[in-house]
Amino acid sequence: MEMGQHTTPPVTEAARFALAQWSDRLGVTGIEAMRLLPGLAAAVDQHVARIRDTLGEPRVETLAAYADGVADTVTARGWSADEVSTGWHRASWPALHLLAVCVLAENAA
Repeated sequence: MEMGQHTTPPVTEAARFALAQWSDRLGVTGIEAMRLLPGLAAAVDQHVARIRDTLGEPRVETLAAYADGVADTVTARGWSADEVSTGWHRASWPALHLLAVCVLAENAA
């Protein structure tokens, strides 16, 4: 490797990939819905604040691990991201929380 060049660590690449998957599943449609539904935007902002209270200013690796933990827990209880296929107007806590992860991931280092 030449001086001044660096590679992204594999764990960071894996985290970015995982967050991109969440963005594909929830983030793209959710962020668009936030523009149209002020109540949704407000709810997601509250989730963003809770996540920041828990994680501080999260990095991609931390966000990906956090999202996986939340998803594992709620999936074990029967939740599915498919719920938002009918719209975001009645999104559950897990959908809102994971959408908040997507919002944070847009600005994470």
